[in-house]
Amino acid sequence: MTRRSGPRLGGSRGLRDVLGTTLAKHRLQGGLAKARSIVLWPEVVGTDLAKLTRARSQQGNTLMIEVRDSSLAHFLTLQRPAFLKLLQEKLGDQSVTELRFSVGRLNAHIPTPLPEALPAPDRARARQLAQAAPESLRSVALKAAEAVTRARRWREQQGYAPCPVCGEPSREQPCRACRLTLADPNVKRAALRLAREPGNLSALSDMLGHSGADAARFLALAELAERLDGLALECVQAGHDEHYRAYLKEQATVYLKLHHRRTRLSKADWNVLPERALAVLRAGQVGIG
Repeated sequence: MTRRSGPRLGGSRGLRDVLGTTLAKHRLQGGLAKARSIVLWPEVVGTDLAKLTRARSQQGNTLMIEVRDSSLAHFLTLQRPAFLKLLQEKLGDQSVTELRFSVGRLNAHIPTPLPEALPAPDRARARQLAQAAPESLRSVALKAAEAVTRARRWREQQGYAPCPVCGEPSREQPCRACRLTLADPNVKRAALRLAREPGNLSALSDMLGHSGADAARFLALAELAERLDGLALECVQAGHDEHYRAYLKEQATVYLKLHHRRTRLSKADWNVLPERALAVLRAGQVGIG
């Protein structure tokens, strides 16, 4: 009887070749390649950061990574080239060319420290940040909080201005992490709702995280500011018609509630309105301070 010869495996390399052929045949190879980047992420960032981050999915050549909050996202974005290079070395290819960090629901805090002694006030601030972490992660959280504080101090020393969305010092305005969040379709939809119902802001943190809620608020305020500017011009062109002015005040109230993050407004609160809208309302003596 003639014995049918099968493929020679030739050790682990032969096994990989046969496995690759089988996966390709069943169109599974692409999914496995993407899974490799997710599995390798903890090896790339090390034990401490692996507890504070989670590789969620790979979309095209971009690895999507969840972190706890915007401070950690800022820190990791600054270190992105180093992490990307190490990941590509472990993968042995260029299947991942971009890392994208977003705030997720992780029960951890922030990243490992930079090698620099902190002044006493900054150490106290880091300890305060670490208190929010569970007791089992308190020591790791303290190191991470110190790292974020150092990164923030460095950016401030470079003269970086606060990001208009998250407030973190950044060379880019808005910062890179927030620009990615601002482009999220879910954030854009939430911003449209906020521009109508500013009271929904508190609920957005549970849905989108703090960074997502801040980004939606930023977009909604920009939309409302543009709307107020147009309404103020229309009001002037209409000879300060009462109906125009009443609608302008209504939209200005929405803007202020969202800007101040509260529903009750004082006369002083109106001073943050866009200049043209504020001038028109004051000219009409509508009791805005």
